[in-house]
This record gives sequence, C-alpha cells and structure tokens, in this order.
Amino acid sequence: MNEELYTPQEVADILRIKKSTVYEMIKRGEFKCKKIGRQFRIGKADLDNYLNNKQDNTKRVEADITDTITANAQTIPKQAASFVKGRTVPEDYHGMEELDMMKGKNIIICGQDILLEALCNHLAARLTETAIFRSYKGSYNGLYDLYQDKVDVATVHLWDGDTGEYNKEYVRRMLPGTLYRRIHLVCRTQGFYVRKGNPKGIKGFSDLTREDVIMVNREKGSGTRILLDEHLRRLAINKAQIKGYNREVTSHLACAGAVARGSSDVSLGIERVSKEMAGLSFVPIQTESYDLVVKEEAYRTFWFKNILEILNSKEFQAEVDHMSGYDSSDMGKLLE
Repeated sequence: MNEELYTPQEVADILRIKKSTVYEMIKRGEFKCKKIGRQFRIGKADLDNYLNNKQDNTKRVEADITDTITANAQTIPKQAASFVKGRTVPEDYHGMEELDMMKGKNIIICGQDILLEALCNHLAARLTETAIFRSYKGSYNGLYDLYQDKVDVATVHLWDGDTGEYNKEYVRRMLPGTLYRRIHLVCRTQGFYVRKGNPKGIKGFSDLTREDVIMVNREKGSGTRILLDEHLRRLAINKAQIKGYNREVTSHLACAGAVARGSSDVSLGIERVSKEMAGLSFVPIQTESYDLVVKEEAYRTFWFKNILEILNSKEFQAEVDHMSGYDSSDMGKLLE
C-alpha cells in the first residue's frame, strides 16, 4: 500500500505554523524527510509520530540549541565530493537532489535565510541539468569561502560600526584583488527577541549587562553576531559583563526559541522569525541590507543570468513578500 505523503505547506497547515518553520524543522531533523525529484515530502507516519510525542520532541529541541542546525541536516556523502568539478564539498553543503542525479554545472549558494530555499527552487526549475547546493554558513565565513572558490554565491548582512554602512567595506576587504558584483536582495529589520510584553523592559544594548538579564548569542561569523559586537565596541561595553554572551546557537530560530521557552531573556535576530513563534515580542534596532555577492566571471554566466531574472521577476518578489518581514522593493538592484 502506498504511503500517504504531505507537502511542507500541508504540514504547516496541520500544525498551524508557517511553511518556512517546517523547513527549519526539517533541517534540524525533527521530521524525517523524503525527496521526490527536488521536492520534500513528509510521511503520514512521521507526522503522526511527531504529534504523538510532542513532549519528547520539545525536550529534543531544547537540547538542539547548543548544536548547529547543520549538524542535524542531511549532508552530502564524502565519497560523492568528486562529482563537484575540482572542488571538495564540505559536509555543510546540502544538495537539492541526489548526487547520482547530477549533470552539468554545479552551483553552491551560501547563506542561511529561508528565502534562499525559494531562490534555489526557482533556479532548479529553470536549470534542470544543474545541481544546486546550499552552504549554511554565516556572512563572514561565506565571503571567505567565496574568496577561496569554495562557493559560487555568498549572501551578506555585515554592518560596519564606523561607517554605518552594510556590506560594502567587508566585501572590498575580504575579496582583495577580486572583481565582483554585489546585488541587493531584501531589507530586513534586526532587533531583540524578548518574552511577550517585554517584562524586563529591554530597550538597548546597555540592558544586556544587567544582572537580571541572560542572553543567547549567535555564532562567530554570522552577520547578527557582528552587528552585536560592533555595537558593543562603539558603546565600550565589556562583553564579560553580559551573561550568556558565550552561549552560541546557529540560527535566528534557535535564538527565538530559547527566549520563548524562557531559558534566555533576550537575543538578537530578524523580525520575521519573531512573528512565527508564540510568546515573543520584538524590539526593533535597525534596518539591514541583505545582499548577494558573486565574482565578476560568474556574474556573466548563463546560470547567474537566470538568478538575476528570478530576482527581478514579480512572481518571485511576491513570493518573498508573502513570507513577511522582508522589503523586496529594490530586489535585484546592482549595487557595485
């Protein structure tokens, strides 16, 4: 008898959560996921098991915040690395299809935002002979991998506390001697995740040093961690005074979950995630530019031409706007 399968959207409807949250749960290994072509499917038995074991699942999620999301995600087998032309594929690169199905050019896109899943889906639909991979590294490490030719595309949201600008100075410094292009994706709002109603009255970075406040932090190399550290530097705040500063997790969702469950009082992250989790309020800090960076030689390729067409399409922009928390008004604009 054929097994009944659900799409991520159907699971989201059943659980009354957003589809993007289902994808995050798949990455963390909370659902066993099947692939049919390039599409994810979740079996009815797996969904029933999740619903019948909510208490155990909650405990598992609590433990997960001390680990990386990518440690639980499906990884490319080491023996398959040779399929990627001349490059070794680290274990945090995740294919959208099985390696034995790969044909032609292979593309690796680096970044953590859920909108990149949508971009990869659109790109895979256009380039059927191309294997699309994701690397879930943060902005700083993604730029480094782009410089080392380990990825084809990097996404960045790196704030410079001296100039007040996003991305421009970091990209120039981290890609020395390299011709590149920077294209705008979206604007997002960064701020503090706090418990519903903000019972501790957290309003700014100086509140992080209070004795009654415990935070959870993002990993080094993420744009959010750099945003925090730049503000602390500018305000001459000693990191050693902040309880929980050295407690690291690797996603906005994990940060928000720690605050919602009460294991932390505050964390820094993007507004979109706060709208997907009950028990949270959001204190906005600043608007950031989330951009895409590619080397000049890649910018002129057929596959990247397709990325630009997707970014400038009304269909894709409407899809991103539907996710909420994004301003896509300048999506696809060439910045440098």
